[in-house]
Amino acid sequence: MSYDYSSEGQGLELPNPYRLQNRVLLLCAAVLGGAGLVAIWWARSSLQLADGSRTGAMVNAGVGLALLAAALWAGATALRRLRFFFGRGRPSSLAPELPPQSEGSTPAANYFKELLRQGALTYPEPQGAVEGLLYHWAPRLITAPDVVQSEARHHTFNSAALALTLLSFVMAWGVLGNEASRPWVSIGYFVFGLFFLLRPVLQDAKARLSLLALLALVAGAVLAPVALALVADKLPALGSFSLAAQTGVLLSAALLASLLSLAAALTQVEPPGSMQSSAVQRRLSMPAPPALLLDELDRMLQAQWTERIPNRRYARQVPVIDPARHTGPFTGELFEETQPLPRLGATALDFGSAMASRRHRMLVALDLYAALLVLLAAAIALRFVYGFDLSTAWAENRWGTAGMAGLLLLVAGFCLRNAAGLWGRFDFSSDLLWLSMEGTYQTSRIGTGNQFTSKLNTQSELQRTEAMTLRLWRARIDSVVFNKDGIRQVTAMFSTEREAQAMADDLEQFARSQSVLVAPTSAEDAARAQQLHTAEQLMGGAAVDATLNLPLTPSATPPSPAPAIPARHCHQCGASLAPGARFCSACGTPVA
Repeated sequence: MSYDYSSEGQGLELPNPYRLQNRVLLLCAAVLGGAGLVAIWWARSSLQLADGSRTGAMVNAGVGLALLAAALWAGATALRRLRFFFGRGRPSSLAPELPPQSEGSTPAANYFKELLRQGALTYPEPQGAVEGLLYHWAPRLITAPDVVQSEARHHTFNSAALALTLLSFVMAWGVLGNEASRPWVSIGYFVFGLFFLLRPVLQDAKARLSLLALLALVAGAVLAPVALALVADKLPALGSFSLAAQTGVLLSAALLASLLSLAAALTQVEPPGSMQSSAVQRRLSMPAPPALLLDELDRMLQAQWTERIPNRRYARQVPVIDPARHTGPFTGELFEETQPLPRLGATALDFGSAMASRRHRMLVALDLYAALLVLLAAAIALRFVYGFDLSTAWAENRWGTAGMAGLLLLVAGFCLRNAAGLWGRFDFSSDLLWLSMEGTYQTSRIGTGNQFTSKLNTQSELQRTEAMTLRLWRARIDSVVFNKDGIRQVTAMFSTEREAQAMADDLEQFARSQSVLVAPTSAEDAARAQQLHTAEQLMGGAAVDATLNLPLTPSATPPSPAPAIPARHCHQCGASLAPGARFCSACGTPVA
């Protein structure tokens, strides 16, 4: 069983969690199907007898069809889970994801951002006396996933209610009851257990164990036999009819199922995990708008995608700059999670490894208990069908055995459903990253090139980020989900200080590497600049500023220097004459 990601790696492989329970379900389907076919075959034989037994044959056929329906349900459940796939988008995200190029945030994303900032999880406090006793008995339960805590609380309430009801029934029927009151006591407790106790057990809800219900159970155990004895002569005679066995089986089987389910839930509790996150804060200034920093972070995160699967983006805000204002504040953020990967050790379980695992041992016991109930239910149903005679008086008939088989099948279904909910547990590991930036921006104009001697110069509007506060939170989280489409919950958080510091260093280096000058860089720009340089030489203009670093061709030569003026001397004394002099400065002789 694996993700449907077409990934080359093996990190996304997951075993089928329902492998062992599927075998139990197929075994139950075979037992129930065989019993149903036998019951229908006996019903067919009864139809060929006298007319008086044909109605009974129809009852037998109905029992057989009910057993076949239960077999089909068990078999279909197992066959439906033979192939178990995790498709794209699973497990569920921690918060609603943002579409590409979208901005915004959600309350769920804000919750996990605060979780990163605080580095701590909060848990609900126990309510009531029963929950107080449970969390005192299992103190680590408070840090367990919500699903495990809910299951433990429900099964604790149900177990307490069933145990008190069973104790009250034993006192009222076995200790304080008599021949006249016992049949009615059994009927009363059967109805009470069926509608007020078994219903919440089958619906996976918490039993109503209030103070009033507790007082009713105590009063029923002590006063019910006496009250029934006083009015026994006014009640219809029940003969040998009694629901004591059915009531005892109902309460005992449901109590044992609740206790096993509670034990299976408590084995899912693990020691409290670490709750730490890494926080890095830097002050940056760069000659560029702050949005470039988010673009660079996007590139960095894409290079680190897990199995080339895009990160899950939960919040994004691009810093907005008003071009009409010279300066102003800005804010921005990015919150993402990497693709969750199965934690190490997710291997396929067989019977031996499951029994050796503390987490799965009680789940196997719960499934085996359900299989035992199915075997007993099939045997009781066949006993009811074999030799059934509708002409027997209703008080002496074996209708109670059919009801007992039905109760056992309901409790078995309850056990299989509880075990399936805990079998479908998956643990994942992923990284959370939250970048937040706050600061101010300034706009200015900058020019490049000599404005007087060159015809090649540029000007640009510059947006500077001044003293921006950059905060980066990063952590590796463990999360758990029950059922592949269930809600994922964070159970532990680990610090990733080295990765957070490295990412902050890369962003700071990127900010420092930004340039404020605008210069032509393409080949066409260089060719045109060369033509401009040649034209300026032909016109006698000054050369282009050498800071542009444009190449010069070998054919380009500097202009010829002006001819030198010959020196002059006085013809009287031979002294040198200054240019344009009309008299000798040494002897005063006029110069021609």
